[in-house]
Amino acid sequence: MKRILLLLVLLCQYFVSGARSTADTIFLKNIPQQKTLSRLSFSLNTSVNDSLHWKFRNADSSVFADPFYYDSHWTVTNSLLYTGDSTRQRLQKGPSWFRLVMIADSNQVGFVYNLVFHNSGALKVYLDGKCIAQRGVFSRQGKADYQTLKLNPVFFTVTQAGVHTLAVEYENNAALDDMTNWGFSAALSNTDDVVQMIKNNQILSSVSLIGVGTLFFTLFFIHLLLFLFYRKEISNLYFALFNVSIAFLLYMIYYTLNSEREVSNDAYNILLIALPCITICFSLSAFTVTLFGKKKTFLKIILVISIITLLLTFFDRNDDGELSSYTMVTLLTLSVGYTIIRIIIAIFKRVPGSLILGFGILFTLLFLIVLITTVIIAGNLKLNMLLATLLVLSIFSIPASISSFLAWRFATTNRSLSKELANVEQLSAEKQSILEDQNIALEREVAVRTREVMQQKKEIEEEKQKADNLLLNILPHEVAEELKTKGSSKAQQFDEVSVLFTDFVNFTKISELLGVDELLDELNVHFTAFDRIMEQHGLEKIKTIGDAYLAVSGLPLANKRHALNAVAAARDIIDFVTQRKEQVPYGLDIRIGIHSGPLIAGIIGVKKFAYDIWGDTVNTAARMEQSSVPGAINVSASTHQLIQEEFTCTYRGKIEVKGKGPLDMYFVS
Repeated sequence: MKRILLLLVLLCQYFVSGARSTADTIFLKNIPQQKTLSRLSFSLNTSVNDSLHWKFRNADSSVFADPFYYDSHWTVTNSLLYTGDSTRQRLQKGPSWFRLVMIADSNQVGFVYNLVFHNSGALKVYLDGKCIAQRGVFSRQGKADYQTLKLNPVFFTVTQAGVHTLAVEYENNAALDDMTNWGFSAALSNTDDVVQMIKNNQILSSVSLIGVGTLFFTLFFIHLLLFLFYRKEISNLYFALFNVSIAFLLYMIYYTLNSEREVSNDAYNILLIALPCITICFSLSAFTVTLFGKKKTFLKIILVISIITLLLTFFDRNDDGELSSYTMVTLLTLSVGYTIIRIIIAIFKRVPGSLILGFGILFTLLFLIVLITTVIIAGNLKLNMLLATLLVLSIFSIPASISSFLAWRFATTNRSLSKELANVEQLSAEKQSILEDQNIALEREVAVRTREVMQQKKEIEEEKQKADNLLLNILPHEVAEELKTKGSSKAQQFDEVSVLFTDFVNFTKISELLGVDELLDELNVHFTAFDRIMEQHGLEKIKTIGDAYLAVSGLPLANKRHALNAVAAARDIIDFVTQRKEQVPYGLDIRIGIHSGPLIAGIIGVKKFAYDIWGDTVNTAARMEQSSVPGAINVSASTHQLIQEEFTCTYRGKIEVKGKGPLDMYFVS
């Protein structure tokens, strides 16, 4: 699985490894007296041959670090083992040990030597039985932590001439699980500049990866802005996705190369390889389909395969990942093959701009095919100046050709628009006079129609206002709004309200003395005043029944002071009636009754409807009015309970009420 996935990002890998190998070559050639640790025994002042090997044992014991330990029965092998090595195939998980013998003469005493390890894992280095360095964490110490060893060189010095034993304890269980190379390689030097050279190596990889990645990210940002400003050109969006995928790939490779800890193989496969490669294939296919394809079926197939590949790469962790490998190869083959075929067809059909686009894409794809074929056949590839130059050109040829194509297309579109604009201006000049005459006529007609519409609108508004005012005179404001909005209003239960009932005492007698008109005028004067009092204290007038007046406090909006408001309104009514008696030769006396409790309020019927209230509370309020005396306010016990803190009341005792028996009643002072 990993070999196939790594092959898919070979282009980026070789670009990085080219810069890195160049830096490593400079590093190795410029370190004085450099020696590769690969002998069973060697002198610190002689050169070391890479073909010699270490003493090795796949077991763990602290005695293996002892310089006097007898290790002749150990296996002689390389320190870096690959999948096909027989020694590698017999490895068990856990720490393994490597040993070497070094011979130092008096010239080497006191020199600071440097061991640079390559590969990753957990590692302890012992010199003559003493631990001089540890890198990473072994599994027996808790959670294993395998680090990138090359970033942490080991420094040591020999204090006396003679034979010295170098022992290395090493562990990397993750490499055994993922079938990658296991072990390490090491180089020895006595230079003081090794740390600076390692930093220079890191800086070189940073410049190459971060620099190129930033260039692709800049292209992503530019073409994303072009798409946002002109969304009809969706090819800019696909090209932006292509660039950000390559930038993400380069950034992840940089992180992997410079991380002190080993990057998880699962995260590596998913983030570093699978996701960028999938988005690169999809964006390249979508770009090609948008420009040269008529049907979107192929793009849907690529999208489905991309999703399947990503899911298989994510979930296929415990085996060799054959399914995800096949889907990845299928995705790459389809996207690359389709792109090549469509561009070649477009070039032969002389589609405008296809030659500009095709040059860069075909150059890169052909270079990739040759590169991958060479790796598959030869098994290795040595980077030289020509290959490095072609590699750089192939990397930048795709964005360069696509950017050139989009620029050419944008310029072509602008030229076409300029020509169309010139034609439009010419036609405009010829028809300008006609349009001006038509505009004048239209303006006159619009002015006339506007006046008519405004007049009609004004009349409609006036009629609507009349209807609203009439409706508000009949119904409470909230009920009227509900009726206008919904077309109906449901009756509601109100748990706490106060009902006010009034009745003129001597109305029948006075009606015999007055004429009809005078009687109605007097009633109108009183009830008009009552209406203003109700509005002032927040009561809702329900209706008048002959000379009786019915109102309620606490609906349709609930009000905790409903009883207090009702009594205050009743006192104002008493004051008005008293003043009115002084103004006319005849005078009406009034009785008022108030009771608090629950009731139901709403509209009944669809014709000549009115807002009304029902319930025992209404009947009891009527009984309070009937049991009152002229000029007095008679309240029930429930009302008295709500107003006693603000109004002075006189207890009348229990008074017999028709149909209800004796009830407690109070006069409000």
